[in-house]
Amino acid sequence: MVDLKKLFPAVASLAGIVISLPAPAAPNPAELADHLNKSGVLYYGSWRCPACNAQAKLFGDAKSKLPYVECAKTRELPIQAAACKTAEIDAYPTWIHPNGERRVGVQTLKQLEVWTSMPSNP
Repeated sequence: MVDLKKLFPAVASLAGIVISLPAPAAPNPAELADHLNKSGVLYYGSWRCPACNAQAKLFGDAKSKLPYVECAKTRELPIQAAACKTAEIDAYPTWIHPNGERRVGVQTLKQLEVWTSMPSNP
């Protein structure tokens, strides 16, 4: 039997070392919200949806800048509710890109950044 420790001593000595790489930085929430608006992406949700509330919290103070369409206030916001029907929204939150692509469920800021090809800041 071949002793790998003798053949590859450097590998054997590194076996207990863990290399930790930093996670990619999340985009600035306000800049991402602006980018989503400029890109024509729409975010469909409901005021009573826990997942939508979690999605909005990821944006912090910038949540008011989101391109949000409220689907559950049919009396107060009938035009938005009609837009949800037209877009065939059946789950919240739903993000729709102008190219027709959809993302359903809570998306991280990084996922939205990548999905919408947001340019990174140098």
